[in-house]
Amino acid sequence: MKILFLFCIKMYWFLIPENKRKKCLFKKSCSQYVFDITKENGIIGGVKALYFRFKHCRSGYYIINGEAGKLLISARNEVFDTNEINERILKNE
Repeated sequence: MKILFLFCIKMYWFLIPENKRKKCLFKKSCSQYVFDITKENGIIGGVKALYFRFKHCRSGYYIINGEAGKLLISARNEVFDTNEINERILKNE
């Protein structure tokens, strides 16, 4: 099952060019994040990672200046620090 899930992610990368994919809020793309977690932790970890990213990687976020730099508050009120946020998002703020 894990191999099939990883294969589906690789097919997504192969079939959909990077410039046609949805732009991610995070430095590591959602598909790369899910791929890495699945390789390390198996199919259950991969599905949990996919669900987590699906919930948080969408519009409705906002950026605030915190003590340690900029913070992203997701639409689900989860806080992410600068080292996780895509530079493209930080430049737009």
